[in-house]
Amino acid sequence: MSGPSRHCWVADGSGGGAKRPGLLVEWRQTPSGWEGRVVYGALLRPGVWGLVEEWLPSARLTPL
Repeated sequence: MSGPSRHCWVADGSGGGAKRPGLLVEWRQTPSGWEGRVVYGALLRPGVWGLVEEWLPSARLTPL
């Protein structure tokens, strides 16, 4: 049985075009449009990576 989570690409918010792999776990509709709750790895400081979980606009998410 398949669960609700889906792999996706998460676009960098700086507009630099970089994308990183993420896991989409939930959708919600807001007054400004759809947002997805995603989990992805991010460079927190030089040499230290960590998991980030946040709500992002659907325009920053792309299916794999």
